[in-house]
Amino acid sequence: MVVLNIEIKARCNNSEVIRKILTQKKALFKGTDNQKDTYFKVKNGRLKMREGNIEYSLVYYDREDISGPKRSDVLYYHPRKEDLIKQQLQKAIGTLIVVNKKREIYYIDNIKFHIDEVEELGSFVEIEAIDKTGKIGAEKLYEQCKEYISLFQINNEDLINNSYSDMLITKNLQIVEGTVQQVVETSKQIPEFKDPYEISEYKKRLKDKWHLILIAYWKGKIAGFKVGYQIDGYFYSWMGGVVPEFRKNHIAKQLAYYQQNRVKEKGIKKIKMKTRNKHKAMLQFALSDGFYITDLEKRDNPKESRIFLDKEL
Repeated sequence: MVVLNIEIKARCNNSEVIRKILTQKKALFKGTDNQKDTYFKVKNGRLKMREGNIEYSLVYYDREDISGPKRSDVLYYHPRKEDLIKQQLQKAIGTLIVVNKKREIYYIDNIKFHIDEVEELGSFVEIEAIDKTGKIGAEKLYEQCKEYISLFQINNEDLINNSYSDMLITKNLQIVEGTVQQVVETSKQIPEFKDPYEISEYKKRLKDKWHLILIAYWKGKIAGFKVGYQIDGYFYSWMGGVVPEFRKNHIAKQLAYYQQNRVKEKGIKKIKMKTRNKHKAMLQFALSDGFYITDLEKRDNPKESRIFLDKEL
């Protein structure tokens, strides 16, 4: 059964204040759990094995990556501790990263609260408004989540748009502005680009436009790129890719975050992109990142049809 969550995560500098509020609200304190979350390498969503004394479960979830209240559709499986599911998954699909944390767990009715101390990352608070029965609905869950954001006095700048796993991954990842030459050389290492553009095409596209050339380094090696430019009142996310050996490290997602944040800083409120029907992974990624399909340009070969997408920033 899929469980609907509306949740937020935020940096926390006032855990004592939050504990006091929860006590005043007569929250049920379930205890403090030392948890080890092992994230596995999966194509879509997130899959983790949580090992704790209070919580012990295999969790798959697909969640929006936005800073405010976000929807998360969650599937839980509760194995016995002697089961070998973790070892089987490690051998079958591999470990992405491990997150260790100390978590205080509280409940008020259908709302769950976490006060977390995460190794290498610091202190956080989480609010999860949960609908296990399907009778509450997303609208009410959003209201509950926003109510406690206000009550805990959580500022917008403290809200986190991704997971602890993503935050740890970024410790290995550096994104910088780069050059057309770097993009062209990296394109040659990406098999989807059978006939990559030359420098002249990039220069022609980017000439006299505000543009952004992003290069991703993974542990010091160039792992991917993302290129886009401004057209009229929107930003066109034109080209991008990740070298195969560095995939499943969420590099494409981090490049997208960086690009969109820079575009917002520029005051641009819409970003556009297009992909081919055959690039299923790119289409799935765009939809999960909040893009919506606006148009389709059909070709004789349906796999080559172009799909146009927009996202409001």
